[in-house]
Amino acid sequence: MTMREKPFAAAALALGALLPGVALAQDDASGEPEIVVTAPLEGSRIESLQGAEVLTRDAIVENLHGGLGDTLDSTPGIASTFFGAGASRPIIRGLGDDRVRVLQNGIGAIDASTASPDHAVTSDGLDAERIEVLRGSAALAYGGNAIGGVVNVLDQSIPTRSIEGVNFDGLAAYSSVDEGTQGAARLGFGAGDVAFNLSASARETEPYDTPVGTALNQWTSVRAYGAGAALVRDWGFAGLAVKRTEDQYGLLPHDEDEPGGRIEMEQTRIESRGDFRINVGPFDRLDYGVQHSDYEHTEFEGDGAAGTVFTSEGWEGRFEAHHSGDRLDGAIGLQFSDVDFGATGEEAFISATNTRDIGLFAVERYDLGGWGVEGGVRYEQREIDNVSAGARSFDNISASAGVFVRPAPNWFVGATLARTERAPTAIELFADGPHLATKSYEIGDGDLGQETATSIEASARFNSGPLRFEVNLYRIAFEDYIALVERGDVWWLDEDTETSGFAPDESDPGIPVDAEIFPVFNFTQQDATFTGGEISAAAQLFELGGFAITADAAYDLVRAKFDGGGHPPRIPPSTLTLGLEAENPHWTGRIEVVDTDKQSRLAAFETPTDGYTFLNAGLTFRPGGEASPWSLRIDGRNLTDEEGRVHSSFLKDELALPGRNVRFTLLASF
Repeated sequence: MTMREKPFAAAALALGALLPGVALAQDDASGEPEIVVTAPLEGSRIESLQGAEVLTRDAIVENLHGGLGDTLDSTPGIASTFFGAGASRPIIRGLGDDRVRVLQNGIGAIDASTASPDHAVTSDGLDAERIEVLRGSAALAYGGNAIGGVVNVLDQSIPTRSIEGVNFDGLAAYSSVDEGTQGAARLGFGAGDVAFNLSASARETEPYDTPVGTALNQWTSVRAYGAGAALVRDWGFAGLAVKRTEDQYGLLPHDEDEPGGRIEMEQTRIESRGDFRINVGPFDRLDYGVQHSDYEHTEFEGDGAAGTVFTSEGWEGRFEAHHSGDRLDGAIGLQFSDVDFGATGEEAFISATNTRDIGLFAVERYDLGGWGVEGGVRYEQREIDNVSAGARSFDNISASAGVFVRPAPNWFVGATLARTERAPTAIELFADGPHLATKSYEIGDGDLGQETATSIEASARFNSGPLRFEVNLYRIAFEDYIALVERGDVWWLDEDTETSGFAPDESDPGIPVDAEIFPVFNFTQQDATFTGGEISAAAQLFELGGFAITADAAYDLVRAKFDGGGHPPRIPPSTLTLGLEAENPHWTGRIEVVDTDKQSRLAAFETPTDGYTFLNAGLTFRPGGEASPWSLRIDGRNLTDEEGRVHSSFLKDELALPGRNVRFTLLASF
């Protein structure tokens, strides 16, 4: 029996070895509980009714690889779309695209990353202070397109804390697999009650090495600059920030003998946020966030000619009023957005569209100490107006109810039932054209209706002393799940004669000899079910030579199927991580094995993906101990140089993951 053949047995054996007779640790090294601020009912991560993860700055740096999806890929329940070195988006519990919301400081990141897997997310975590992940439906707070979860990238672009004097945080890194350099710097200073923040970050990489050769044209060049200020007083804070992001990256050539194209992206984001302590009726706190983004990217052909241009310009805002008491805590909120999205050029597969959303929600939690209940409801209206196809409007209602108990000290057990409605996106409704990134011709359906998910999730967590344990189990039943599936025919394009058309199959004699041929995919609706879970544990085993020795393990699994038969495409395989760590005030060393299972549960048009096992290791040195302003990290990834391919990637058959990589990182904070 091998680890890959019997993942459940391996996971059970590994986790079981950690559990006997050891007391538990707090949520973080300081002994303080991790507070999740992304949820409308802010509170300790361990007492969240849905699966939640908090990545601190140290955890982000340890896992910083490529785009946001790649950085989060090691988090239980999260996978990556991995479209090469330049673009990746998180997948949560098998759900991606418009079912996972990516936020910056609690407000949507207006870009084009949900339109195509080759479009990068505008926030990659390089300058983030922390990243919070809510697994499972977060639709009550963030709308139907958070039906799979939320990723919130938090920074101090708008200072939320007062600053005395001057402080500085910096990062400089080099990676061997792509001869890459990374840098980030943040300067904060105060003037009375006003706090200022200046930031800059950059990443430059060459095409990376894989066990089967160099990845063609997989270079990146990223620059980001920001400035912000806030008034910080006893009543809270209010501030304003602006951030400019410029991103360029290469695209995999259609043929290895041809030059590859590239994408040049730019975004300017202006945001304002505030958090006020008030005393108005039952409410004791009010917070708001509003932002405007102007996004554009151009896709250049291999010969340097400008091709398709994508633009996304709009604004989003949210207001929340909170109340708290001995037993009852809650929040009511308003969220709204107005975004103009467009694509022009020969490969534009959707025409200009305006999308307007407005949502009202309320969430309440009644806590009796030993047990409690939590519930909420949201009403949301979406209006989508396409310049060619006309307008559609949708009214969505989502609701959830949950119960939790604390059966013993340091234990939290909960269950929640949710019903969520998601309106289709402009692309799902109105797409009509060749999509070269996915090598297909995509056709939307203007008659699509809402997608409805009924989900149940149960969780149990234990956290005390040198042991922590967590398990989350879920089942999501979709009615009218929207999927992009193969229609059965093909579309062809002959550039020499400037003709194109549809044909029953690629052998049709009417297709010109030199024409490019694309399979036709269309958006359809059918019922589907997603079932899975995440389990993780860590235990401090003993002390040796002044080092605390800790073992940890994590396992995640998702199974998805259409109720009428078959499977949704690009569902991530299960993953098992086993780690061993040694730490004292000056040194931290870690070694881990990450085993990714094969994927053979396939959509009709997919091919199987082999499993792989990566060996990773890291060493951190803090010259001045735990309070040292300097630290040096050496991280090794895929040290055995094993070939790995990402099943959830459109490029899995053409592009392998990076091979052996050693990264050196210098961190400073003072």
